Amino acid sequence: MTQQPSAEGIQRSLFDQTKPAMPHGIWVPTLTADRPNRSGSAAVEYVDSASVLTPGAGFTKRFKFTLNPYSGCRFACEYCYARFFAPSVEDQEAWGEWVRVKQNAVDLIERAKRSRVAARRLESGDAIYMSSVTDPYQPVERKIGLTRAILEALLPVQPRLTIQTRSPIVTRDIDLLRQFRRIRVNFTVTTDWEEMRLRYEPHCPANEVRLEAAQELVTAGVPIGISISPMLPMRDPATFGRRIAALNAAEYVTQFFKPTRSRFSAGSTAAALAKMREDGWTDQRYEAARVAIQRALGPDKPLLRDAEGYAPVPEHNEPVEQLHQAGMEKHSTARG
Repeated sequence: MTQQPSAEGIQRSLFDQTKPAMPHGIWVPTLTADRPNRSGSAAVEYVDSASVLTPGAGFTKRFKFTLNPYSGCRFACEYCYARFFAPSVEDQEAWGEWVRVKQNAVDLIERAKRSRVAARRLESGDAIYMSSVTDPYQPVERKIGLTRAILEALLPVQPRLTIQTRSPIVTRDIDLLRQFRRIRVNFTVTTDWEEMRLRYEPHCPANEVRLEAAQELVTAGVPIGISISPMLPMRDPATFGRRIAALNAAEYVTQFFKPTRSRFSAGSTAAALAKMREDGWTDQRYEAARVAIQRALGPDKPLLRDAEGYAPVPEHNEPVEQLHQAGMEKHSTARG
């Protein structure tokens, strides 16, 4: 009798971490290159972007730049705020059905290194957040290798780099990540309950696969963060807390679902909020889960909330607590 593969086994095969073929380690887009035009059910386009380094704003205001190698995201999470920043209503409604590759991203980074305008110039120590409205390691990255090429372009500059992902494909680039002096890879891990993961983010890697990838980076000496954002319904938050505590992440942060008040506010979709209500996932249950996770983490690993987290990787002489405190002050001012 043939043994059926497990759900997590299927997840691992979907996010195979094989390095793409790149001449001399450099990703060079050409019209004749074997470039996929689909990623699963999503159409893949190749575009020349006007910019790839954007001034930080909102929750990324403490970063000099955000960096998004792609527009659109195949993961198409039910709750994702990023769809509201798509360039058209049609693109918002078709979120997850299209991905645009910024094929000139590396060239734009090279130009930024030479910019005469200080605000646009990419220099050593600049804080970069990759990525704010896409996942730099979504499935198409496995074949294209654009994010890897961007890392190669950034290495000589040595920025303070924060990578946000929920994909194990990031482990493919451990050889490059270890060469950055100031880096953190934040893993989005939303729940301990696979049924809920499938309900809210069916196109994403299983959370267990993400945790295994996080452990692989930790073992390789690459600093990580754990972003429980948004926190989905939890089955056993105390056990989950002990699991992530063992990773010894540099940062732990949670967020709850937020309604979208306008196109320019980061919030969850109406469909996700409706599911949340169906599942009885309330503010009270979220807060109770936070308390259980914080107890499991212990006093030396604070569980940050919303804008308290997502601080840039610190300078050598700048304690990470100082950056988090600055974030809390800005958050308090904004709320007041």
